Amino acid sequence: MDSWILYALAGLLLVCVPFMPKLLRLRIRFFRWIRWEWAARTLEDHYIGWCLTHRVVFLVLAVLLIYIGWAH
Repeated sequence: MDSWILYALAGLLLVCVPFMPKLLRLRIRFFRWIRWEWAARTLEDHYIGWCLTHRVVFLVLAVLLIYIGWAH
């Protein structure tokens, strides 16, 4: 795989980090739309934790992709 693809994916992940609360609210709306009330309630009850977890995961994945692209 070309390294520019890895850098592009890492950039996409880094761009999504500040928008994580909006993306999580969109996921909650989607779950309500398909009538998965239990999933929407779980996300709402632990909203701050889910935002923080997703931000950390996105940052770790971005750093990992940049490292792999650099070593490649």
